[in-house]
Amino acid sequence: MLKIIIPLAGSSEIFHKAGFPYPKPLVEIKGKPMIEWVIEKTSSITIPNQIVFVIKDEDATKYHLDNTLKLLSPNCEIVKIKNETKGGLCSVLMTIDKIDNDDSILILNSDQIIQKDLSEFNSYWLDKKADVGVVTFKSVHPRWSYILTDGENVIQTAEKNPISNRAIAGYYYFNSAKLFFECAFQTIINDVQSDGMFFISPVINEFILRNKKVNFYEIENKDYHSFYSPKLITEFENYN
Repeated sequence: MLKIIIPLAGSSEIFHKAGFPYPKPLVEIKGKPMIEWVIEKTSSITIPNQIVFVIKDEDATKYHLDNTLKLLSPNCEIVKIKNETKGGLCSVLMTIDKIDNDDSILILNSDQIIQKDLSEFNSYWLDKKADVGVVTFKSVHPRWSYILTDGENVIQTAEKNPISNRAIAGYYYFNSAKLFFECAFQTIINDVQSDGMFFISPVINEFILRNKKVNFYEIENKDYHSFYSPKLITEFENYN
């Protein structure tokens, strides 16, 4: 089964300061919570799948985020954590008890819209027999993670460092959950951090070191929308 992991345990501070009282996943875009947009995109995936969310216990207690998620994705699993983790990778590792070794994994950012049919990506990874797959867009800004390529293969990733003009669009596919967790723990053992945090993209370098096949699928910038700031929500609502 494909387990779709969506971490929702990050900070909402920038949105609170801008006057949004609710956690970032519940900030509305065109009348729908941000996380609803993300969940709706997963509905195009045709292979058997289940979403696993990672949320703050406080957001469940105070804002009933868990109930919202169950309404939007009735078959989901929810992992609640009491404190903020040291980055997205650590949040993903909290799902390990919900994942079987023979599952495949798709990790999605919770604050983005990819305006493509996600099943198209899955078909591409299967066709390429990829061990890892990432979706990319064009950028050179150091806020993103990046890949370096040789033909259709990824040969290196870098977090917050533009080693090419191919930025990762918050979509990470791993064919083997067992191997993902092995490589993820090795990344932490190696202390591969960026600004004191552990991220997903360095895990891919562990796959590359093990001679695994890593591919990418490039989309047009107009098909990728990230909402890391309130301003970007306003721009999306005004022009889409």
